[in-house]
Amino acid sequence: MTMKTTIMIVDDHPIVREGLANLIGRDDRYQIVAEAAGATEAMRFIEKKPPDMVIVDLTLAEGSGLQLIKRIHSEKPAIRILVASMHDDMIYAERSLRAGANGYINKEQAASKLISAIEEVLRGNIYLDPAVASHIVQRRTQKQFPVGERPEDVLSDRELEIFALLGKGLSSKEIAGQLSVSPKTVDSHRFHIKKKLGVSKHSELLQRALAWKTNASDPPDQDNVLIGE
Repeated sequence: MTMKTTIMIVDDHPIVREGLANLIGRDDRYQIVAEAAGATEAMRFIEKKPPDMVIVDLTLAEGSGLQLIKRIHSEKPAIRILVASMHDDMIYAERSLRAGANGYINKEQAASKLISAIEEVLRGNIYLDPAVASHIVQRRTQKQFPVGERPEDVLSDRELEIFALLGKGLSSKEIAGQLSVSPKTVDSHRFHIKKKLGVSKHSELLQRALAWKTNASDPPDQDNVLIGE
């Protein structure tokens, strides 16, 4: 009897988790063995019974998707990691790969391409949308994109997460709760963000964060992405 590939889904939206599970469940090669809304819950299961693959969003109910990817990659390198997110592919796909993910798929493509993405990652390859892969190659080889002008060019993964949450109007205390760090840590990151972006006032930082969130990267409501597929 052929063993099924075991998969865990980590996403803060219950309806999205259900949608992904239903899509994957149509293929008898795969078995959903666990679901989690946050990083701590996910690691608790992974440490107890590691799945073959984790499908993870970058926005979680608790903790950070990027930090979770880094931890899984460091502690359980045999686990394959596929990011399924509504965040801007051109900004977050490369960061996800650097963190240790093996592929990145936009949730809007999940209905038609999720199984193909899973197959590619399980074969030991990297899965990316061709346009995103081309963007990354151009960025690394042709140097045609200006560096230092945009937050995504100069901020670390953690700094960009905090910058994005500032753009949502969250306070340091709220951001600390979201990312499971201390408010003092958030304030320290905020200081470095201001320095890197060349701003001195907190009000100016908030304006920059709001403008960046509006124009670039923040995902819309995801509850209906996989409904009806």
